[in-house]
Amino acid sequence: MRRRLAVLALFAALVAASAAARTQAPPANSNGWQIPDNAREEKSPLQPTPAVLKKGKSIYGSKCAKCHGPQGKGDGPDGDKEHPPADLTDASRAVRNPDGILFYKVWNGRKEPKMPAFKSDLSKDDVWAVVEYAKSLRRE
Repeated sequence: MRRRLAVLALFAALVAASAAARTQAPPANSNGWQIPDNAREEKSPLQPTPAVLKKGKSIYGSKCAKCHGPQGKGDGPDGDKEHPPADLTDASRAVRNPDGILFYKVWNGRKEPKMPAFKSDLSKDDVWAVVEYAKSLRRE
């Protein structure tokens, strides 16, 4: 009986460890971002409709503008002056930051230079709406 309980306990521990490994964020890359390998190919599930952009703009205004600035130029009052937040209006950044990369930067954040993670504050749809709004700020 004890042996059976020990085997069951070991099995339960292995199942729990396996589940935890599947839900952990990927390791941080050299820039501190936790971005899955397939993120570059991930596309936004939302279309930039007026309703989505309005929602994204509202969330951006309450969560992002204090660092990235009201127009997304990286000039918000709470931004780190030594490591300014990204200028979201710079269209040349689009190649380095396709949909999935933007999503995971917002979702997971990073420690240095500081970018808060919003996965505990926002739903995935909310983050995708912010991504769509941020993309609308890009200027040639």
